[in-house]
Amino acid sequence: RDALLGRVERLHIGLDGRSVDARVRGTETGRFAVRVWIDDERLAVRCSCDGPLDRPCRHAVAALEALRFPRTAPTQSPSRPPRGRLATGRGRIVRPGTVATGYVVLGGREPILLRDERLARAAEEETALRRARARRERAIVRPASDPRGPLRYLVEPRNGSVTEAVTLRGPDATLAHCSCEEFAHAEIETCIHVERVRSWRVRHRRDDLRPPDNLLSVWRRPRVWIDRIPEALAELRADGPGGVLPATLYQYFDDSGWLRPAPIEVAPSVWVRSAIEAAGHAAAQDQLEFDLDPGADAWLAQAAQEAERSSDRARRLADPAVWRELDVVLRLRLHPFQAEGVRFLALRGRGFLADDMGLGKTVQAIAAAWLLRRVCDARRVLVVCPASLKPQWAGELEKAIGEPAEVIEGSPATRQAGWSTWREGFRIVNYELVLRDLPLIQQSRPELVILDEAQRIKNWTTRTARAVKDLQSPFAFVLTGTPLENRLLELHSLVEFLHPRVLGPRWRLVPAHAVPDSNGRIVAYEGLGSLRRRLGGILLRRERETVLDQLPERTEHTFWTGMTAAQRLPYCRQAAIVARICGRGGQLGSGEIRALLQALTSMRILCNSLAQYRYERFEVRLADPAPATPAELRSLGSPKLEEFARVLDDLLDESPEQKVVVFSQWERMLRLAAFVAREGLASRGFRAEHFHGGLNSRARERVLREFRTDPSCRVLFSTDAGGLGLNLQDAASIVVHLETAWNPATLEQRNARVHRMGQRRVVRVLHFVTQESVEERIRQTVEDKRALFAGLFSESVDIVTLGEPARLSLFERLSSLVDGAPRDDGPGVPH
Repeated sequence: RDALLGRVERLHIGLDGRSVDARVRGTETGRFAVRVWIDDERLAVRCSCDGPLDRPCRHAVAALEALRFPRTAPTQSPSRPPRGRLATGRGRIVRPGTVATGYVVLGGREPILLRDERLARAAEEETALRRARARRERAIVRPASDPRGPLRYLVEPRNGSVTEAVTLRGPDATLAHCSCEEFAHAEIETCIHVERVRSWRVRHRRDDLRPPDNLLSVWRRPRVWIDRIPEALAELRADGPGGVLPATLYQYFDDSGWLRPAPIEVAPSVWVRSAIEAAGHAAAQDQLEFDLDPGADAWLAQAAQEAERSSDRARRLADPAVWRELDVVLRLRLHPFQAEGVRFLALRGRGFLADDMGLGKTVQAIAAAWLLRRVCDARRVLVVCPASLKPQWAGELEKAIGEPAEVIEGSPATRQAGWSTWREGFRIVNYELVLRDLPLIQQSRPELVILDEAQRIKNWTTRTARAVKDLQSPFAFVLTGTPLENRLLELHSLVEFLHPRVLGPRWRLVPAHAVPDSNGRIVAYEGLGSLRRRLGGILLRRERETVLDQLPERTEHTFWTGMTAAQRLPYCRQAAIVARICGRGGQLGSGEIRALLQALTSMRILCNSLAQYRYERFEVRLADPAPATPAELRSLGSPKLEEFARVLDDLLDESPEQKVVVFSQWERMLRLAAFVAREGLASRGFRAEHFHGGLNSRARERVLREFRTDPSCRVLFSTDAGGLGLNLQDAASIVVHLETAWNPATLEQRNARVHRMGQRRVVRVLHFVTQESVEERIRQTVEDKRALFAGLFSESVDIVTLGEPARLSLFERLSSLVDGAPRDDGPGVPH
């Protein structure tokens, strides 16, 4: 009865088919977490209820009963009404079916798509997009077939871009291949050129456009990889007359025509060569025309060369003398986990180091770069990092291996001189300059590219990200402690720089792992284990707690503050704007989007301070070095700043050596915070420094040097420019967040400036949050993002179920941000 009444709100069957996780609503109140699994061929049960221990509770039974009546999603378009297997009303079974693994069931009337159905629908949409593009572009199709070979066509775009070659094979000319890069990477077995040829063939029905019926074809064809890392030498396909291969070839090819895995004792390249030769012999014996992919020889030679280089690199790195030499060169001692990271990067050649912040990714990359120079002669190393980290990278290189590095900056002529004289050594450049200097960098031909704080290219649509991905080099390292910040597609963008196909095509990643409900809202992520397996070949991640026993404790505290009446009035007006725009529903225009974002930003600023919202009224006073009077502090309209001033006074009195780093997204908020802290600092003989993105390299170095070395400099006010890569553990032990960031990675980046290797004091993290406001709602959003990150990089998690707020649509979520906002009862103020 519980199952038929829809009380099994969520059901996930493990991909191995041996476990069930469910959430079941009780008969009165409460929801219970249930797990049923097979343990030593017996059923084992665990439930969060207080049921009997000697037999399964009703919630476990309901979860298993739901397997008998599985609810699936409709396969028709979302606009049509869904049809499930469970009838409404009397609980009658309408259409029984088999149970599929790896899906989630929601209670009520919300059927969902299974993973295979999501992938099929996404593939249909991608094919339709390519077909539409082919119709719009109307490229010129020219037949180029040999009468004895497969059907070949040249597709010449009308815009003058590269002409591509399309080949059709198989009995009905349905097995397509194209020479374009899109076909090689999309894993959808079509592209705009293939679709253009197919539409051309429909209009030109002639006998000479039929494929030969005595053809044995062997060619390279990209496969669809769902749960495995793509293997280039496994992408060989064979097809015979009528789709049937000669009997002698089935030892090499399976029934579908794909190359079988190579035996353990045979090298993959040798296995491919043997399969091709066997196909040639079979064609001659059966008097068939043999169609061998024209690019097969070049492809095999390249694959064999890459395998030989990888084997040679592994052999050289296995020499203990190389590591002894590295120990001599390095001016510091590596921790065991750091040595493992160095080995990982050097062996892979193109590797992703995603260690937690503060574990020394920079020194591991430097040591691995030295090894590649030693064993592979990779002499030109390009370091791409945020502008604020360029001096730090130069310092780390000098400190680690005693090598100077040239920092690329200045005028175009100065930068051009730096690139043109580059023969060996390290060059350090920021992401923005890669976009400007891309042709010069490409001409310099770097042999190793290191991307530090690589989340800068998480948005693959930006010009900077596209420019960075155009950098070509035999070796590459990606470094970031936050490989996933908001969405899976961001992780794809980072991995794509190293290996375009490791995570498959971009269009397939979300349907394969994100579980939406019938309204398209993501309720869970599944199949994270297979995602980790695909990443395992190139990504290494360690957390501080697991590798650094000596890392000091970190505590977190939140100070909740309210709003003044002066803050509340404009806050409610901005909240009303958000509510009004969201209440319209539908698609928003660009003007409405701008108004919505401006209103949300204004709400966040008002949570900080009325003075920040009306900054021009206070700007002149902030420049006056005189301490603030009590009346001036009240005029700022900020209980948060008043509380911060009191807390900072307490911190300054605790210890004469304790230093504080204060973070805010807005430089204006930091100026206000410095204003309220001015008297407390001056009365104790202390001072503060400011660090922000507007400082040039020399000013940044001076600020950081003063904060680290001057005992009287006790506070560093920093924007998020200081939240990336800076090492402040030798100076500070307290981190203050003046507001809640949208992104949990931003918070962790800030914390890691202090809580990292070399820190010897207990680290305290202080949050200031305005109650019953947009800030309080943002905290829940941050927790859901943390859940996805933790699930993806936890070895024991295959599915992550999001909290209720995360399942809301965009409009619902924005509306929820203004629910419960402080209200003003003055006349004419919309609530």
